[in-house]
Amino acid sequence: MKTLLLVAGSRAGADFFQSLLDGHSQILQLPGYLRVDKLHLVFKETNPIEIAKKFIILNPEFFDSRYEKFERWNRLGKKKNKFFIVSEKKFIKYFFKISKKSNLGKEKIIRNLHLAYHYAKGDRLEGKKILLVHTHLISWTKLFIQQTKLKNFEILHTIRYPISSVNSPLKTWLSFEDGKHFFPKDLFFQLNLVFNAIKILKKIGKINVIKLEDLHLRNDFTMRGFCRKFKLNYEKCLNKSTKNGLLWWGDIASKKWLNGINKKFKTRIDNEFFFNRDLIFFQNLSEKIMKRYNYKFNYPRKNLIFNILPMKCELLVWKNTLKHFIKSFRWKHFLSIPYFYVIRIILLNKILSDKI
Repeated sequence: MKTLLLVAGSRAGADFFQSLLDGHSQILQLPGYLRVDKLHLVFKETNPIEIAKKFIILNPEFFDSRYEKFERWNRLGKKKNKFFIVSEKKFIKYFFKISKKSNLGKEKIIRNLHLAYHYAKGDRLEGKKILLVHTHLISWTKLFIQQTKLKNFEILHTIRYPISSVNSPLKTWLSFEDGKHFFPKDLFFQLNLVFNAIKILKKIGKINVIKLEDLHLRNDFTMRGFCRKFKLNYEKCLNKSTKNGLLWWGDIASKKWLNGINKKFKTRIDNEFFFNRDLIFFQNLSEKIMKRYNYKFNYPRKNLIFNILPMKCELLVWKNTLKHFIKSFRWKHFLSIPYFYVIRIILLNKILSDKI
């Protein structure tokens, strides 16, 4: 059984792609991303029953979706009034059954946890070809591979038009809960993810890139291509966005109810977040990505090598940081303004220098 690690781009539809694979008869997966940063607590246990119990404690939303309100797993279904329950007793019982006689290496623990979860859901376990693990973050992906000593794997990485990939988290997180989750370190994280992720992931393993635009505008072609690539049957579930069989509407941060595939999906850039020089600079930074994945060059193709002056998005994040500093005197966030400004200049100009 081949393992695929799903790594999210910046608001690039990783959860959406995973929701399209929900219910596929040949894929083992959990309904959301795996908290890799907590896996050491699972691996610390040696008794199969205790391993299963610890996994439940750390991931209660997998067994009662009402715990996951941010992702709206408590508002599933056509009428937004459903949730799913997966039997903890069946999960523990089956995990013990398939684990008690085997030497439990960490990779096998992960596989058996997925098998037990599908058994507890009432799914057939025969014919599984792919184990999909949504590791979500690049750092978690590295940690997962290190912990499990995983060898036979490939990486799936979702992307979208690079400038839109910067635009979307700015629009989402500066407005969500009055911007209290988005500060200079978070902007730096998003910029690094957009412009540097593919380069980093290529050093980890074989990477397969999935465009958010294609998931919407060329869904049938994209999902059939995915099935051919990994020798899977094409199934009807691949054009529906669900969590354990129930219609999923996306997370609350977007402030929209997203009903799966959008055939009218468009790339939008909000000028309130960017100076014109910023847009040209971002386009220049992402030139290789745009050429490789057939994105249009929408701005003048000037050789803008350095963008040392503060970008408009940085000014907006700094303003948001100062607003919250006045409210709560969080010195750590305040002092992060000059620190991540310098780091941004070093990082992004290095990426551009590498390109040249």
